[in-house]
Amino acid sequence: MKKALLPLMIASLVPAAAFADVTVYGKAFVTWQSTDLQTGQNYTELVNNASRIGLKGSESINEDTKVIYQFEYQTKVDDGSNPNNYSCSATSTTTTPAATTKTTCTATGGQTFAQRNIFVGLQGNFGVAKLGMFDTPLKNAQDKVDLFNDLIGDMAAVIQGETRAKNVVQYSTLEFNHISGNFAYVNSEADTNGTVGGKSASTKNGYSASVVYSTKNVYLALANDHNVTNALNKTLVVSGLDTDILRAVGRFVVGPVTLGALYETYDNGVIDENGYLASVKWDVAPKWALKAQVGKSDMITIGGQTTSLGLDYKLSKNTTLLGYYTHTKDDVADKAKQRDDNYIGAGIEFNF
Repeated sequence: MKKALLPLMIASLVPAAAFADVTVYGKAFVTWQSTDLQTGQNYTELVNNASRIGLKGSESINEDTKVIYQFEYQTKVDDGSNPNNYSCSATSTTTTPAATTKTTCTATGGQTFAQRNIFVGLQGNFGVAKLGMFDTPLKNAQDKVDLFNDLIGDMAAVIQGETRAKNVVQYSTLEFNHISGNFAYVNSEADTNGTVGGKSASTKNGYSASVVYSTKNVYLALANDHNVTNALNKTLVVSGLDTDILRAVGRFVVGPVTLGALYETYDNGVIDENGYLASVKWDVAPKWALKAQVGKSDMITIGGQTTSLGLDYKLSKNTTLLGYYTHTKDDVADKAKQRDDNYIGAGIEFNF
């Protein structure tokens, strides 16, 4: 079902022979959620959880090398529109504005699709080299430790580094004795010098790297981001005030139980914070699974914490019914902006 769907759709425009080894894939992930906010708001909503559609494939150049590509787009199953343009403002969440700020963005336009991971590259006995816009090695290092990924309990609510970077050149090694490495160079595409706080500063490129050990029952990863955020925002960086993230991840399968843990440090030259995520999944029956997760850090908001409980039912190989409860809170100084919110939801995730 996955093969040759796209060529059939646009065969009138491009010869079908141009589509060698094409796979159309995607995910429809929607939940119905009851939202109870500390502000007094209480309502139900239909929530799209990063539903997407894409195509990927390859074409052999010779016996050892092939061209690979991927074009992936996010779409909104709930209301059909993805934000196109944003109006953003940053507000301080600490007593030191330069240390921790929270950016609030309001959509000012919409479109059907929004770009996700898109790249072209080469794969062979040398490894994989690719160019485009895609998740950094540090983001991918979390693997499947985040059991509530794309839901309201996603670790991105409290942990920095969940970045899909632009203008990336990346190399990934072949796996050797279950060990592999990834290195991505993030181009800022800017050459600007100026001053910040009276000190000389300039734009900087960034990099993201990871080393991964992966078997059926054990997953370990160590990853680092350096100036990735600065490169994306093309911000002026004072010498010595670089942004660094260090992430360590572990996942262990013991019979029907999967234990996950993530520890991270974040340093932007002004603040130096750490955070963690811990998760457990218990396959109580072939089709049933219980999940629990907690994450906490001061990286995004002071005292930021998210706690989630969930139940999954595997309806088929590609379809999962799920229910969840998530509580999020923080201790920001402005009482009117503090969070102490509760979410209860149920939905369906269909992968194709």
